[in-house]
Amino acid sequence: MITKNFLMDEFRSLGMEAGDTIFVHSAYSSLGRAPGGVEGGPQTVIDAILEVVGKDGTLIMPTFNYDFLKGVPWDIRTTPSQMGAMTELVRQDPRAKRMFHAIYSMAAIGKHADELAAHTSNDCFGETTIFKKFRDWDAKILIIGLPYSKSITFLHHCEQAAGVDYRFLKEFKGVGIDFAGKPHELTYTMFVRDVDRGVVLDFEPIGALLDSQVVKMKKVGLGDVRLMKCNDVFRVAVNAMKEHRGPGLTYIIETPEKAKDWIPEMKKISSLKDVLAEIVPLHRTLASDGLDKALDIVGSYMPENAEYKIETYEPLKKVWTWYVPERYVVHDAYLETEDGQRIVDFKDNVLHLVSYSLPIDQVLTWDELAPHLFYNADRPHAIPWKFKYYDRDWGFCLPKNLFDTLPHDKKYHAVIKSEFVTDPAQGFKVGSSIAHPLGGPNLAAGEMFIMSHICHPNQANDDAAGVVAALEVARRLAANPLPHGSMSVRFLFGPETIGTIAYLAHHEDLIPRFRGGIFLEMTGNDNTIALQHTRQYDHMLDRVGQYVLKKRGNHFREGTFADIIANDERVLNGPGINVPCLSISRYPYPEYHTTDDNLDIMHEDKLQEAADVAEEIIRVYASNFVPKRKFRGPVFLSGNGLFVDWQVNWKLNRAIEKMMMRFEGKQSVFEIADELDLDYWETREYIEKFHTRDLIETLPIPEQAEKE
Repeated sequence: MITKNFLMDEFRSLGMEAGDTIFVHSAYSSLGRAPGGVEGGPQTVIDAILEVVGKDGTLIMPTFNYDFLKGVPWDIRTTPSQMGAMTELVRQDPRAKRMFHAIYSMAAIGKHADELAAHTSNDCFGETTIFKKFRDWDAKILIIGLPYSKSITFLHHCEQAAGVDYRFLKEFKGVGIDFAGKPHELTYTMFVRDVDRGVVLDFEPIGALLDSQVVKMKKVGLGDVRLMKCNDVFRVAVNAMKEHRGPGLTYIIETPEKAKDWIPEMKKISSLKDVLAEIVPLHRTLASDGLDKALDIVGSYMPENAEYKIETYEPLKKVWTWYVPERYVVHDAYLETEDGQRIVDFKDNVLHLVSYSLPIDQVLTWDELAPHLFYNADRPHAIPWKFKYYDRDWGFCLPKNLFDTLPHDKKYHAVIKSEFVTDPAQGFKVGSSIAHPLGGPNLAAGEMFIMSHICHPNQANDDAAGVVAALEVARRLAANPLPHGSMSVRFLFGPETIGTIAYLAHHEDLIPRFRGGIFLEMTGNDNTIALQHTRQYDHMLDRVGQYVLKKRGNHFREGTFADIIANDERVLNGPGINVPCLSISRYPYPEYHTTDDNLDIMHEDKLQEAADVAEEIIRVYASNFVPKRKFRGPVFLSGNGLFVDWQVNWKLNRAIEKMMMRFEGKQSVFEIADELDLDYWETREYIEKFHTRDLIETLPIPEQAEKE
């Protein structure tokens, strides 16, 4: 567990001192989701900074809110920060003073708090703004767990000072409300991206330059923590921006359409269980109104730039050796005694009806009825879930306790008013989205394919839990994209097995792009995570999965391909495709396929942990590349800003020579890190510096050689 004392020691080791003014950009999740988390939560991080800087220091948090740009009045008293949990805690702290700026407001605790609160400017980044004050105060910037392109707003101040030609001043008008509740008409100038030119921010190259010259950095929790002086950043960044006028240092050129969608907007999620609660009750069969609604719910939580779309496939159309199922519509379904006593009713619980049951309206003897009744002997109080998707029949499900009370000498009236719709306009549906790395798709790197099945009526863990875990990963990859040049990550939400088959059969052109996949299911119950290996078993993806889970330190289970639980990985990793595919689940669990598989057995921390594991596997595997040297002999490290002090990082210092000997275009970064017993991200970041200095070229990891 990360404690306050531990954080104080880490911050001091980076160079934070008593009396410092610290401006923080933070992703608390990089600490909070580390094994053990943070003792006391995000407030502990705030307290650690305040204790290090002391009574003569100042903590400043961004409390930016961009709704003013959409015409929403900004209220200094109540408008929340959109910059994360820690920033909201500081905004609401009684000790904090907030600056009156309807877009780039800040809140401060400490020595400069009153001066910050009194500062006003009608600009966002120029010499009259608070960013100039940072230079006057010799402030430091602390970045916790964020890449440069998702943090360090101070670089916009540097861009304006350098007079870069890919931004221009634009006015924004709106209403701001002061502490007395009085509204004011406000006008701000902002140095904005030239969207019509297709300008998209990419601060990673200049971030690498800053890392090599002015930044001190350490791995804390699951992310990097950086500390740098504002004046140092200003000096290096402004000079570099003036010297480098084209794309590559701070921006890239995309199409204007993509540039407009660059900042992803997402509907807020309080908890994954809240999203589960929306999906679980729906009648989600292979093709049904409930499944359509579930796909819409997933789409509502996707960011605007996720390219989420729902595709409809024609019923009964051949897809490889299968066919697309019809839409299943249930108007009514019940079982009653001949005298009208109702026993089970679809309206009470959709699991009472065997999914895809044929229509029937008959009076039956017990012997005729009994073969069509289903119960779970191990859970006699629960209703089981049964289906007859392709082997058409009919039936009802009920608790064994109820089944045992039914008299055998009576007749029963079975009514199922259902229909199988083949109208192409009401066909079989799947939803998909894609998350691209910084800078857009890299066709040479290919894609990862992440699947979860959205069918199974009134079931929480199987597999609505996998759906919300995958949704969370998709949102994280949109909010914090993979590094430039990484794989894109494609997500599929569809009915089990046939959903993936139908999608791939309609998109065979995508298959050669896939370099690996993950199937996510049953992620919310109280069992350890099970890593089910690929069909190849010893593929790099298997080793990445083991690396991530072992690094987390929690107990996990492993199994061979389709051995723990067999699902859509059999499609992607199956005959004729054979793309390596892991499965991540918490199977088995006793409530499986019954009414006991409900929200009561779902645990938010388990859902988040599964998302954490899947996300980290994706980040490692999709960002991996093969370094190939462009130099001869050992590199002059100090002359190229690559020297690592053995007193700061002994392990990396000792590994550099061995690392350079492996830059022959045959081993990937992950394989090098694994062989040298180094952390992947530390190794990747260090090797990336060779690339920034044009000492290596980066090759994509090779495509899976064997396609059966």
